[in-house]
Amino acid sequence: MSSQSSNQDTRGNTPRFQVIFVIQGREFPVTVNANQAIRGAVQQALHDSGNQGSADGWQLRTEDGHLLDLQQSFESQGITSTVKLFLSKGAGRGG
Repeated sequence: MSSQSSNQDTRGNTPRFQVIFVIQGREFPVTVNANQAIRGAVQQALHDSGNQGSADGWQLRTEDGHLLDLQQSFESQGITSTVKLFLSKGAGRGG
């Protein structure tokens, strides 16, 4: 048996997996690349949910409440397999 992750193809390409974004109580699955910035997937989930505009002003948290940095990759935030994440409007801040 190979020790290779089941999310990685036989050529060793970057793993792809599904992230389930929960927005206002509804689930929106998005297939992501472990090395992509989280922001792009958030933008896709917002589009799929009918929300207009950018990911600015939204916060993404894990099931245990950890706030994720949208500019970082999934892998750098420790997310490398299917997971449910919670997307909500962030607290408004001036600046």
